[in-house]
Amino acid sequence: MIMPYFLSGNNLSNNQAVTIAGEEARHILLSFRVRKGEKIKIQGPDEKRYLTEVVDVGKNQLIVKVLERLSVPIEPKISTTLFQSAVSEKALDFIFQKGTELGLGRIILFNSKNTATKLSKEVFKRKEERWQKILQEAAKQCERVRPPVLEFGGDVAQILEKASHLNQVFLTDPSGNNLKSAIPNLKSPKSIGLVVGPEGGFASEEVARFKSSPNCTAISLGPILLRAETAALAAASLITNLF
Repeated sequence: MIMPYFLSGNNLSNNQAVTIAGEEARHILLSFRVRKGEKIKIQGPDEKRYLTEVVDVGKNQLIVKVLERLSVPIEPKISTTLFQSAVSEKALDFIFQKGTELGLGRIILFNSKNTATKLSKEVFKRKEERWQKILQEAAKQCERVRPPVLEFGGDVAQILEKASHLNQVFLTDPSGNNLKSAIPNLKSPKSIGLVVGPEGGFASEEVARFKSSPNCTAISLGPILLRAETAALAAASLITNLF
């Protein structure tokens, strides 16, 4: 079993004894069956990660001794935001998990004309805790220091306003250009946005609105029609590997 890192509520330092309690302790003890004498990775709120040894185990807590500080994977140099039109919960779970692994910095959910089940601010708030857990667990599993920031973006008009602050935005659209043709025109962008529609795609007037934005380029992901979650992750993989 590949062991992820775990979280401490307090910052750590070498040779320190640290108590891990609550839900995180139960996760360590029950899900991963960690026992006394085993070594595990712990990260504090300061995002510094350490190798530790379990020195004592209780029913709902454990005590670890901090052995040495560990290096962590470097976060992508370019901040990538996925603007994702709301799709099914199963598809969103997949996007959250794999988007974290692919290095997304932000995921902003919004409603477009063809969104099957509209996502309200109230529904987002009800589901946010569960979604944040999915993102955090994915970050721990792939050893990212932090998960993507998750936001509710409202509608297309609000997304256009948020996207206007980025250096470059790519709209995934079957009629768009090949991504390679758009890359030579980019000059070391610091922030990139990816806009992905719902199942069935964006309405024509929405595509026109995005294309009219000066920092937005429509790109095609190939001749095969992709599901929304596949398109989101294909675009994220292409962009994060190009820069």
